[in-house]
Amino acid sequence: MTGIELYRDAGLQIYEKAHYSRGEHIREVEAILSWHRRDGSRILDMGCGGGLHAIELAKRGYLVTGIDVETSAIALARQRSRESNLDAVFFVADLENCEPAAFGRFNLVCGLGNVISHIPKKTLPKVLGKVRSCMEDDGVFLFDALLAGDPFPEEVREKELGIIWKRTLDRATGEIRMTGIFEDFGITQDFLVWGYTREEMLAILMGSGFSKIDVSDSLDFPGRDVHSANPVCLKYRAWMGRRHEKI
Repeated sequence: MTGIELYRDAGLQIYEKAHYSRGEHIREVEAILSWHRRDGSRILDMGCGGGLHAIELAKRGYLVTGIDVETSAIALARQRSRESNLDAVFFVADLENCEPAAFGRFNLVCGLGNVISHIPKKTLPKVLGKVRSCMEDDGVFLFDALLAGDPFPEEVREKELGIIWKRTLDRATGEIRMTGIFEDFGITQDFLVWGYTREEMLAILMGSGFSKIDVSDSLDFPGRDVHSANPVCLKYRAWMGRRHEKI
């Protein structure tokens, strides 16, 4: 079956069941909080979907704002926030056309789930400029992005999630055409996203005014660089100003 949008309505339920039904979002939040320990920190969750990460952060006392382009995803996130009696707030917003600074200034801005890879490559520097505009002077920008590595696996099997990804990379443009086969749900979904080499993304970040950047394939950033041979995506942790020992 095709035609289901995985980030909205019934498709969002399938996406969450495939990716987060085993508490993955909780472990991801715990990995982030292993290095981000500021009490009362204001956090912006870009591309928050149904709010699973944002709700988990709010439960731990952080002041969380979530934005997403999908109206049904924001409706679900707001419902979850109300049911949990939390103060997390959520807004429908398109990163390419909104000004995140309108929602306030943040100590931590997160864009997980390869949100950055869904933004056309030619507009990414503009979007990163907007991200900087809503960050505190010593704020941190955390995100992941698909890797256009060499070699580039054209089939990726996530056995624990029951997903097979068929991928084709256009190295001239960085476009990745993906087909996701969700075996447990009997659906197939096509995507057009953008991939980056490590060096390419570092150059874009530096050109956008970020002065300190860590790269890893793990959200807890255990070392100074990636620690697996050819990960599908990379995590980036970028600072506007000088890095603080305690973040």
